[in-house]
Amino acid sequence: MPTPAAVLKKKAAAKNPPIFSHDFIIQNHGDITSGILMVLAVGTILQVTSSYCTAFFGPSHNITNLNAIDRSTVLLFNYGYKDLAMLFAYTLICITIHAIWQEYVLDKIYKRLHLSKSKNEKLFESGQLILFYIISVLWAFMLFKDEGYLQSGLDYLWRDYPYVGMTTWTKLYFIIQISYWLHNYPELYLQKVRKEDISSRIIYTSLYLIVILYSYLTRFWRISIILLTIHYLIEIFYHSSRLAYFYTNAKTNSNTAKTVSKKLFQLWNCSFIFGRLVSVVLIWLTFWFGLKSSSVDSVSFLSTPLANSNDNNDTLPETVFISNFNTPFVRFITLILSGTLQFWLVWNFIQFHMKRRRDRNNTQTTVIASPKTPKLKQKQQDLAQSKSENDETTEQVAQPAASGRGNKKGN
Repeated sequence: MPTPAAVLKKKAAAKNPPIFSHDFIIQNHGDITSGILMVLAVGTILQVTSSYCTAFFGPSHNITNLNAIDRSTVLLFNYGYKDLAMLFAYTLICITIHAIWQEYVLDKIYKRLHLSKSKNEKLFESGQLILFYIISVLWAFMLFKDEGYLQSGLDYLWRDYPYVGMTTWTKLYFIIQISYWLHNYPELYLQKVRKEDISSRIIYTSLYLIVILYSYLTRFWRISIILLTIHYLIEIFYHSSRLAYFYTNAKTNSNTAKTVSKKLFQLWNCSFIFGRLVSVVLIWLTFWFGLKSSSVDSVSFLSTPLANSNDNNDTLPETVFISNFNTPFVRFITLILSGTLQFWLVWNFIQFHMKRRRDRNNTQTTVIASPKTPKLKQKQQDLAQSKSENDETTEQVAQPAASGRGNKKGN
């Protein structure tokens, strides 16, 4: 029988894997990424490195004419190669926040619920995504209020395209959207996602990333934010019903939890249908009618020198490229791809409900065929029936709502 000292030594060894090993990186990845961010933050303070490190945190490619700036001027930004530095830093920020939320919130929840391993994976996934969706929706509503989306009418979605630049908060919104979906790839390794779940996560993450990048680069910013917000609202109801279902499954005696789970599931059904219809209408109005009034024959990149009073005399002024993708071909392709993606999401939605209905009918048939089922088996069948009525949907592939290719699904 091992001595107490040997047991303590074995436990300590298990908790402290070798440095730079896989287990060490996985256990301490939040500390590692936060350490890198601290180094970059300190670099912004030092005069020698401040000009380089500030590019990791603040928006770059300012196209506002600083020679004529006053207090009422709104700073506008374009996209460019310096955005890569921001994407790197904000991806690290997403990984750090993911680790904090996982450790201090989600891990405590799953320890109380005692779910199976597969349900724990889905609990963590929904718990992470619902936080991101709520933040994104609140951020979007702030943009709608500050930039006059709600007061300007539908024509605001295509008016003045190609837009000269985006505001500070709009650019940060897109950078964080891209960074979040980029951070999902390393999280497959850092969270030890099961092999059978990796393919589905890669699919919906890639769809989000492609569509948001497409809308960002083609300057379809306004319609993209609207479509993303609609889609994220739908996903909030979906993941809320999923989390409520897990709680109901663990607390089978809670009638309140069952009621809340069913109500949220019904809200998701209604919001899904309504949101898809609204998204299709907005996509059709924007790309078929709205942008047609300012259409061009071919994609163009207008370059203009930027006068900047902060530039040194021996430095050439920065050249700003304003891209215009409002051609009949681009609009048609965007419309077709967006409509196809919307139809695919609706098809998955219908397939899920048909499968759910078949499972429920099979359960009822089994109960009728064996009226003298033993109590234990009857209880198992009742639990299976309850599960079929509340079971979370199969992974709805992300419809990135991003203008360019339409909106997408989150998990």
